[in-house]
Amino acid sequence: MSAAISFQCRWAFLGLSGIAELFIRDLQLSRDASNQITHKLVTLSTTGSVERAQEWLTAHQVPNPKDVEIFTSYEEMLESGDFDVVYISTPHSVHFKHARAAVEQRRNVLLEKPAVMNRKQFERLGTLAKKNDVVLMEAMWTRYFPLTKYFQQHLLPQLGPVQRIIADYSVPIFGDPQLTPSSRFLNKANGSGSLLDIGVYPLTWVDLALNSTPSTVPLQVVYAETIKHDTPSDPIDDITTVILSRPDPPVTAIVTLSSSIPGSANLGLQDKLLRKKNAPSIRIQGTRAEVALPFPPIRPESLTIQFYSPDKLDKSGFETEETITKEVYGWGLWYQADVIAEAVREKQEHSEGKGHGLLIGFEGTLRVSGWLDEAKRLAGIDFDPELETVW
Repeated sequence: MSAAISFQCRWAFLGLSGIAELFIRDLQLSRDASNQITHKLVTLSTTGSVERAQEWLTAHQVPNPKDVEIFTSYEEMLESGDFDVVYISTPHSVHFKHARAAVEQRRNVLLEKPAVMNRKQFERLGTLAKKNDVVLMEAMWTRYFPLTKYFQQHLLPQLGPVQRIIADYSVPIFGDPQLTPSSRFLNKANGSGSLLDIGVYPLTWVDLALNSTPSTVPLQVVYAETIKHDTPSDPIDDITTVILSRPDPPVTAIVTLSSSIPGSANLGLQDKLLRKKNAPSIRIQGTRAEVALPFPPIRPESLTIQFYSPDKLDKSGFETEETITKEVYGWGLWYQADVIAEAVREKQEHSEGKGHGLLIGFEGTLRVSGWLDEAKRLAGIDFDPELETVW
């Protein structure tokens, strides 16, 4: 077997968002010498000035910031920039427009979540990515953590058929005293609201728990409601409940989320995300065992599996349990970066020609997008039709 060939993935950033700040830090982490994938930011586009972009590069300690090519037009960057993957972290209301422009320029795309406003938009992007022979992947980083992979490969088979999932992800964003009325989190024109902003995470855990269970009957959203949050413009969805069900094999999933409760809104983002909470965030219950994940479910580092099948009980009849920990290096965004970089390297080495694009995690993103669509309909969550357009 030949030795793996090292590959430096050259990145373009379309958007300098808060998540882009975390992503660039992870791309620059020192890695084990045996790792064959490295990352480098080589170009970006900004709606601000070149000077402001240079300040951003310096503030985030990007090596040789003067060597990073800066565009003030994303169209120009996509057309003429020299890079391997474009990372799109603009508001999700414009993801479809930006990602479509990228794939039509035959660019490999890592698209922040939620990928788009609806399932039809992502289906369209998948078709275009295949046609233009590029890699398309939603940046649902939770799917690529070591603990997530361990859960899927080793623990899920031990649960028996999964029959119930209780999943919550709630972060008190709306009450943040530093949040201005013009914030994208409060602007419905940006697709804001709990369902799209944070609902993708508990729904992704529903998908992770069920996508290995054979069934000819798809999981359906059977109920959804929301308590709205008043904003300076239009009210947006906030405290939301979604129930999904399937009759064969039988399973029920209850998903709750909120951008106002529970917890202190006065903390910084990382403190909001990493502090402990009273109850498990995710519970996945099978016929033989249950897995519970603490908060936050977006960045899993530990879980507990409790066995209650007769062969796993202790001598007194009590359940037995085990806690598994797999610590995350850095913030954890580099795991997904490695996945798409490896796919790009493989395509470059074994190009099959036009019409053989690669869609990473595509079916999972489609399922979650479809559930979001139906939850929007049942809960009466609507957006400007222009945001939902497929063209």
